[in-house]
Amino acid sequence: MNTSAYTRISVIILAALALAACPGKKVKHHDDDEGGNAAAPNFYVNALTGSDTNRGTLASPFKTITHAMSLSKSGSTVQVAPGTYDVANREVFPITVPAGVLLIGDEAHKGRGSAPTSIVGGGLAPGSTPGDVSVGVLPGMGSTIAGFTITNDASAFAVRRGLMLGYSNVTLRKNTVTGATHAVGIYVDASTNHMITENRIVDNGTGSGLAFVKGGVGSKVESNDITGNGVGVEYDVAGGDLGSTGGSAGGNVLSCNTQYDLKAAAPTAIAIPAAGNFWDRSPPMQGCNAGDDICLGTATIAATAAMLASSPCVPAASPIFYVNASSVGSDAGSDANPGTQALPFKTITHALTVATSGSTVQAKPGVYDTLNNGETFPIVVPAGVLLIGDEATNGAGVAGVAGSDTTIVGGGQVPAFPAGTSAAVQPGTGSTIAGFTITNNNPALSGRYGVFLNNSTVTLRNNTVTGATHVVGVYVADDGGTPAVPSTNHVITGNRIVDNGPSSGEGLAFINGGAGSRVENNVITGNGFGVDYEIAGVDGVDGVDLGGGSALSAGRNTISCNAFMDLFVAVSGTTSATIHAANNSWNGSSANPGIPTLGCNAGDDICDGSTPSANIITAPVAAPAPLCGP
Repeated sequence: MNTSAYTRISVIILAALALAACPGKKVKHHDDDEGGNAAAPNFYVNALTGSDTNRGTLASPFKTITHAMSLSKSGSTVQVAPGTYDVANREVFPITVPAGVLLIGDEAHKGRGSAPTSIVGGGLAPGSTPGDVSVGVLPGMGSTIAGFTITNDASAFAVRRGLMLGYSNVTLRKNTVTGATHAVGIYVDASTNHMITENRIVDNGTGSGLAFVKGGVGSKVESNDITGNGVGVEYDVAGGDLGSTGGSAGGNVLSCNTQYDLKAAAPTAIAIPAAGNFWDRSPPMQGCNAGDDICLGTATIAATAAMLASSPCVPAASPIFYVNASSVGSDAGSDANPGTQALPFKTITHALTVATSGSTVQAKPGVYDTLNNGETFPIVVPAGVLLIGDEATNGAGVAGVAGSDTTIVGGGQVPAFPAGTSAAVQPGTGSTIAGFTITNNNPALSGRYGVFLNNSTVTLRNNTVTGATHVVGVYVADDGGTPAVPSTNHVITGNRIVDNGPSSGEGLAFINGGAGSRVENNVITGNGFGVDYEIAGVDGVDGVDLGGGSALSAGRNTISCNAFMDLFVAVSGTTSATIHAANNSWNGSSANPGIPTLGCNAGDDICDGSTPSANIITAPVAAPAPLCGP
């Protein structure tokens, strides 16, 4: 043996002795961190070239996401090549992503590249019974899913969901979630603080694109396209932030969903932040008719600022007509125009002659009167038509900004009613009036009413009804026929019914109609009488619901500072009427703020002039309204 060979043997022996002397010392491998600890492994997956017997490297990828997930741990990234990851690829569903793992596909194309990166399939959802609910992907706590098209096509299950967020702090980024038979695209279970950003949540059948069913508080939802679903975003509980100062940046396109772009179905009142998004209408239309932007139920929403989607949709049979009282500018109004956004009509009167049930007439800020704008009064809104102004400000515009209000001013004889009965607006059956200041100032007719409800199922929302010479601001009547048929089942919500005949007028009067109506979230103040309630139930239907009754009014009306009394009840019958008026804000007395005072002296909250006396339910009460002057 030569000398160099002996030298090499000596070096090897010395190295071995050194390692033996340091038994705690580890050799650093490729997946070790700087401390020599085993780092979370990263893996590659390719449905076309991979094999689950491979090492999972870029050169030797796995075949299935399922196998990669079984080896991943928090901090791992699994990079998936274009391909279809389904049962035929030997995927096991639902694909469960461990906590802290990043599952990444083709983010640049949101999984829809020329060669798509698709997860297709579904398996039994946690807590479900066989054949009931299936889900495609189950992300773990703090995991990330990005760059996939995700579809659950598991026909063996009755209910199909694309993703189910049962653990918190999940990031869903730049995916396409779609499925014609989905009940829900993204189902948010009892979890919080997700980031849902830059996804396409589209064409999820008649179901919901994104549904906050049991959780989602603290989540940010921003820059997503949510279109072509039955319901765009559903809130069954307080859920994610769609746009707010200091929260979500907004930027979501909530458009072209067949039922509603946003629906709140929570059993209790919730607040939904939704500023800075794109809708089919700007401002978004609130209502619960198919094609409306927002169906709120008992929720409140902050949707300002709101922009128009680049390709807004409304039902084909339900066009939008635009109106602009201004005669200047590139979008000056003219009744010779076609009524488009670029070339609007000038008068609401003309727009309503071409609008049919389901149509929307969108009025820009301005004064809609006879003298300057040529309106004909009363403005009669056809059945089923939505007349929309500026809901964000209740038609009052921005304080201090001239011309920012959206105002209907004038009055005319109401057909089929006694001479001298005049109104500014007369809504048809099933119509909606929202976002106007409404005043009847016609001195030629002594019986001046702001809004005259003699047809049923009218929605009055986010208006300001006011008039110093009004007999009644909002008058609920019968149809004027013989025999007379009372109007019923109105929704009167979010309005300011104020300063209507402060010396003797009434803000809201149910005289010959209104049974089954829901009255909530209104400010009724500064009138002679706040609410005049003279209609009881009809044919077993409850009377007007001011809060807590069968029409599911949330209450939350502020009924205060009306000159004579805030609520006057005068129901006659053979049995005592029950009046539901819970969860409202009253003045009360200095000794008992917020607890309504009972009596028929000026300044009392509630006067019961019924025969026999009514059972007026006001408990529980909301926070006290501010005390009025002496």
